[in-house]
Amino acid sequence: MSVEIRYNGTQRSRQQDKGELAAVYARYSSRKQGEQSIEGQLAAAKAYAKARGYTIVHEYVDRAMTGRNDNRDEFQQMLSDCGKKQFSVIIVWKVDRFGRNREEITFNKYRAKKHGVRVEYVAENMGEGPESVILESVLEGMAEYYSLQLSQNVRRGNRENAKKCKFTGGRVPLGYKLDTDHHFIIDPETAPLVRRIYAMYAEGQTITEIITQLNAEGLRTGQGNPYTKNSLRTVLSNEKYIGIYDFKNGEIRIEDGVPAIVDKDTYYKVQKLLAINQRAPAAKWSKADYLLTNKLFCGTCGAQMVGESGTSKTGVKYNYYLCINHKRGNTCTRKAIRQDVIEPYVLEKAQQLIMDDEVVAFITENVWEFYQKQDLSKDKIAALQSQLADVEKSINNLMRAIEAGMPLTEMTKNRLSELDAQRTAINTALAETQLESGFSLKKEHIQFFLEQFRELDYTDRKCQQRLIDVFVNSIYVKDDELVINFNFSGGNATISFKDFKAAEDAGVFGCRALKGTK
Repeated sequence: MSVEIRYNGTQRSRQQDKGELAAVYARYSSRKQGEQSIEGQLAAAKAYAKARGYTIVHEYVDRAMTGRNDNRDEFQQMLSDCGKKQFSVIIVWKVDRFGRNREEITFNKYRAKKHGVRVEYVAENMGEGPESVILESVLEGMAEYYSLQLSQNVRRGNRENAKKCKFTGGRVPLGYKLDTDHHFIIDPETAPLVRRIYAMYAEGQTITEIITQLNAEGLRTGQGNPYTKNSLRTVLSNEKYIGIYDFKNGEIRIEDGVPAIVDKDTYYKVQKLLAINQRAPAAKWSKADYLLTNKLFCGTCGAQMVGESGTSKTGVKYNYYLCINHKRGNTCTRKAIRQDVIEPYVLEKAQQLIMDDEVVAFITENVWEFYQKQDLSKDKIAALQSQLADVEKSINNLMRAIEAGMPLTEMTKNRLSELDAQRTAINTALAETQLESGFSLKKEHIQFFLEQFRELDYTDRKCQQRLIDVFVNSIYVKDDELVINFNFSGGNATISFKDFKAAEDAGVFGCRALKGTK
């Protein structure tokens, strides 16, 4: 029994087809960017699509929106539209347009991927090589770090405002409005509705009954929407209504920090009723986390092996991976493989790689070379500087002609205005590109990113998943070997795996005793 580990494993992805349908997403922050930025993103995306033969079917644009979270209308609409199968590619300018921390970016990409839609970046094109997965992870981490740096002043300002019981963003609760200094004051038009809702619930009406009555009367939430169970519970559990100002779940908490709308006796009575009436949640379906999902493939037919669970004849529950064609009763004869054997083995091999200084140095060098090939910022700066020089030359020629006696006509004025607008747009694009290049990736960033995996707690499931996601490309289960492809190029090696033979003898490759197994 042996395991062949291919360090130059090829990315397992389908061939990009000419004529694929694509969507474009663009956004800018009102604090630092303008229309030139967003129009530039769209123009670059169109050029990118044209070069690859994609057809753009829709543009999603969020203007004057922050990247600190993904609560953006057009962005959410785009993720929702992924399920309509109208496009197979989303084109964005850079990694940080898809979220500003690793969790958001990963989750948003997952939402698209489960509908067969992939994400491609214009300014940070990762390509199709095995190093692309590691490079993308590095850039995601840098986007998260940069976002946190940008938000420090905002958080500091919000904290100072919170100490003064001022509004710090979000939604103003029903029953309140803001004065000119952003303090909460009672809204005489909607505060009576808050008191009425509390009184109705305290007197024994159910949430459903209250919702039905309020909506029938045409009453709406503070955002102008019909009432739902969630929106009504939000009203019934808001401590502001008894005067408590709370920032960040208790980080700053001030009694009588806002004017009270509901008396405390009614409020606490409602809280007790909510606790009593809350139904105990149904028992959650126990589902194992399968680390190798989308990574493990059948060496016989090439199909994915998916996570399953079953019970042996002795009543012991097992989690295992099974070829999807075998599961469906097709011709594939590949047997199941137990999760508790295959996962620890793959994790062990991935850890061995990241603990090897030579391997880390090798990956660093390859990813760095790969990144340099993808980094077009220098070429872009040079092109913009050339364009700026041409515009400056045109302006100077026109000004010299005017000084030499050429009449200043309406056409001349319009031409000067047009050239000046071009100069402004190019200067804006040049400044942004130079700023981006100032935060460009360095070789030591890649090495630091890789070495941090040595410090992870690998008893933690999330850390295990991160290790697999970044470094393992694909795994093929064959009759007498496992072939593991990692996300970097290099030589081939065959490593003896004696321990796996013992697992084979114990029946790991033949879980036919499990109920529901073919």
